[in-house]
Amino acid sequence: MQRYIARQAIFDRNLRVEGYELLYRAGDGEDRASFADGDRATRILLSDALMAFGLNNLTDGRGAYVNFTESLVMSDFVLLTDPRKITIELLESIHVTDKLIRRLKDLKSRGYRLALDDYTGDPVFDPILPLIDVLKVDFLATSEEKQEEIARKYRRGRMALLAEKVEDRETYERALRQGYSKFQGFFFQRPTNLRKETANINSATYTRLLRELNRTDVDLRYCSEMIRSDAALTFRLLKKVRTLQYYRGNSLEVIERAVTYLGIDELYHWVVLLLARESNTTCSDETVREAYLRGIFMERLIEHSSHSKKKTSGFLTGMFSLMDLILGRPMADLLGEVHLPAETKKVLLGEDAGPLKTYLEYAVSYEQRTPMEPPALDVDAYEVMDIYMQCIRDTDWAFRSDS
Repeated sequence: MQRYIARQAIFDRNLRVEGYELLYRAGDGEDRASFADGDRATRILLSDALMAFGLNNLTDGRGAYVNFTESLVMSDFVLLTDPRKITIELLESIHVTDKLIRRLKDLKSRGYRLALDDYTGDPVFDPILPLIDVLKVDFLATSEEKQEEIARKYRRGRMALLAEKVEDRETYERALRQGYSKFQGFFFQRPTNLRKETANINSATYTRLLRELNRTDVDLRYCSEMIRSDAALTFRLLKKVRTLQYYRGNSLEVIERAVTYLGIDELYHWVVLLLARESNTTCSDETVREAYLRGIFMERLIEHSSHSKKKTSGFLTGMFSLMDLILGRPMADLLGEVHLPAETKKVLLGEDAGPLKTYLEYAVSYEQRTPMEPPALDVDAYEVMDIYMQCIRDTDWAFRSDS
């Protein structure tokens, strides 16, 4: 899979690059971001910057500016970034409230630098300006008089003034005379699109995690290290086990405790569920939910049989039985990219008539309310109904906690 990020340099008064703004891109050749969900765009951007590209490679060791929506600023996701490397750029659409002011003060106390994007002099932002480190003044949306007024008011304070959307030398020289100390725009550099090849299914992290979790001697510390390499994955894990309030920086110990708390089976469920949800571009989330329910139902049926050692394979068989529909790709192609038990792959390709195939067929018939003759189980039909109802409740919980 191709991953994309754009970067645009930010220059100081001596035209030295002092940092880069990182910009989300969905594909190659895009001149601007194209997305409907700003939260998701920032999460993808940060995960790709940290894991696929490497933040230091993207910024040449300099600082990075990243746009944050209001909801992400208010959430604990922001705490997963390193305040020494990333400046939180507040979008101009943010609503200034007492709650936001308290949040920004908290972030400042933790060492974060704040920038305000596309500033035009609107007094609605006055209450947060004492907390802002870099004021990015939109030179396309403001008059020369307004640019001068802003500079005269703030250039001698602690807040750095950045002239953004500077498109010609005349504008740059005027901003320089007015007292602006940082500059960004097409005159200096257009955003540069960067591309990186990663594993075809969502990201290499999921594939490596699945491979490790299929081992008989799973190394939970290694799993924790893989999760820590992905900011979005770390956030989702800590949110799931409700440990975000104890997280400070990229603490491996906290992630290890979260992984241990979940246990291998639940961690397996979680990784496969995220793989489906994050990569789903063709179906509604209800299809992913159906696949997850089928997977845990198969797992629990097999637990009540003479094949109980195959319960993990049962979950994977049920979950992946709909993965080609979810991801919009041929099953054979998908199975060539993830590490699954050989028996599971055979069933999914229609090549095996063993017990997993029997349990899959029974699970599907049960969903359709036309149950076939059940496979060999140590529970009766009423207990199977109880198991299925519990699976529905557990699926509801899994989707709430991972949303």
